[in-house]
Amino acid sequence: MNMTRRGPVVRIGHCILPVAARTGDCRSQHLRRLSAPCRASRNHRDARGKERGRGGFAARRAPKPHGATPMIPATIATAVAPETIARVTRLFNNTAFDVVTELFQNARRAGALAVAVVIQTGGSDTLLHIADDGHGIADPASVVTLGRSGWSEETRRAEDPAGMGVFSLAGRDVIIRSYSRPDRQGWMAHIPASAWETSRPIAISSDPIASGTAITVRVPEAWLKSLEADIARAAKYYPLPVTLNGDMLPREDWLKDADHVEEWNGTRIGVFHKHPSHYSSRDGRLNFHGLTMPCDLPHVQEVDRGGHWIARVDIFDAPAIQLVLPARKEVVENDGIAGLRDAVKIAIYRAIEARGTHRLSAHDWREAAALGIPLPEAEPYLFAWTPPTADYHSSYETGERTADPAMVLMPDFEALVAQPAQAAIRAHNPFGGPLVEAQDAFRGYGWYDVLARVEDLRFRVIQGARSFIVSDAREAPAEAENGWVDAITLEATMSHAGASIEVACDADVAFAPDPWSCNSVEETSIFVRRDSGQTALGVADVFERAVFSSSDDSAADSYDTQQERFQADAAERIIGLLEGDDAALENRIRDKLSGYYFLVPEDRTVTVIVNRDRVEVTIAQRDPAAPTATDEQGAG
Repeated sequence: MNMTRRGPVVRIGHCILPVAARTGDCRSQHLRRLSAPCRASRNHRDARGKERGRGGFAARRAPKPHGATPMIPATIATAVAPETIARVTRLFNNTAFDVVTELFQNARRAGALAVAVVIQTGGSDTLLHIADDGHGIADPASVVTLGRSGWSEETRRAEDPAGMGVFSLAGRDVIIRSYSRPDRQGWMAHIPASAWETSRPIAISSDPIASGTAITVRVPEAWLKSLEADIARAAKYYPLPVTLNGDMLPREDWLKDADHVEEWNGTRIGVFHKHPSHYSSRDGRLNFHGLTMPCDLPHVQEVDRGGHWIARVDIFDAPAIQLVLPARKEVVENDGIAGLRDAVKIAIYRAIEARGTHRLSAHDWREAAALGIPLPEAEPYLFAWTPPTADYHSSYETGERTADPAMVLMPDFEALVAQPAQAAIRAHNPFGGPLVEAQDAFRGYGWYDVLARVEDLRFRVIQGARSFIVSDAREAPAEAENGWVDAITLEATMSHAGASIEVACDADVAFAPDPWSCNSVEETSIFVRRDSGQTALGVADVFERAVFSSSDDSAADSYDTQQERFQADAAERIIGLLEGDDAALENRIRDKLSGYYFLVPEDRTVTVIVNRDRVEVTIAQRDPAAPTATDEQGAG
């Protein structure tokens, strides 16, 4: 090889060739040192080339006499298969954000104090320049040797830095300039895009760079749209200052706004109290010097409307927590991450302890105590009971806080019984205290375990000589007639202090499920107390909340259309039951025509006469003295 004419080269793959021109004994010693692995590798291949096993393993066979039967090799050794180099562009995502993040990590490990990024536009190409002021790259061969980092022993111990490195640029046209401290000179290599998947030599030339490393990449079209945003995102939690085209990019502490921060084995654990809608399980949980990633970490959810306690972890010197190579986008499941999860759970309970009050379940409260963190019981309040609606789209927790010692726990009853029961309880509360939503996650707290509890709700209906019970799971007898009844009583069973108590009060309305538990408009039983003063439309409103449930099936039409259809059918049926067929017919016709009033001019009145034989429509001049619909509504 003529060093004067061609210059030194480096090869991607197994063979490493001389990389820097020097003078005197130092030059000859360095060339011998760098070329020795190449000669040894070549001799090794010549001796065993035909005996290399499949899948990247080299096989060594024991000598065998002439004519002997072939034998399984006595030993094998690991090696990198040449075809791996040909697939190197598929080992890494190669997005702008991932590449920039990897190069930022290299700069940090090289002891840089700052990183400068420049996007150079103009002409047919856009170039990305990333320069740092670190100690540079001593051996050019390390930048094109996959898995070879060249980092110090301390860096390897702390970070396991055998990631992609400059190989994150695989498939790109790249120029690398760096300063070699051992050789006290700068060097430069131009790696064409086509060179990454071959073992072709890459020429190394001297360069006037005096410190650090500067990398120039020809920007692909796919990067252009989000390049600046990707650089800013990579710099956001990076520990070093980064400039983009001369302007300082904003940085933020990974644990900013944490409620509680503590250190554990080379990490900082930050605990945050979040509303469930303000975070996602896909959000980053770990920060590795600016490289953020999701991770399954413990969280603690407070009961009912309480928030969630979650954690973020800032890793700065935790060798036991390892990242999956080469991309470093997830953690290795090992003892290190298991220990971190234990530490996170303790940190969360310490944060709750510092706050002083909480709404933890009794299970979590006991777990905290087992971890050595004694917490007080959860705050002794519950939310006022609100009956559920049959349609989950309309069910909301709207009750106010209640801390009355006489409050009574109301479990989740079906809307079919809960909705008519609410009106009865509002008028005649038989329970002796305010009803609150049962929250059995609090079982085990002294204040919760002493509260009275409703165990069962049902309605007793009197219709002439018949008396029967209906509930959300109990049908009316076949002989019962829908509509007016003589009496309805809400009956309930309570438990308190080990005793069972029966209570009751008058009710105006009761429903019973149909035989197929579909709770349809046509088949659900409807009973109204005769002297209750309830109107048909008032009962229809309760019936809708108790029975209507929209279908998410794509063929079921829109929510509004389903609801309007249900309201019309329910009103027609209930008016017919309570006011007679004529009233039901009137309501139906009015409902059909109400959507067409705008067709009638303001100075006209339309009279429609309909029977089985004909439809008569009469249009006449409107009497100015006749009341308008608005007047009628106002008067009502």
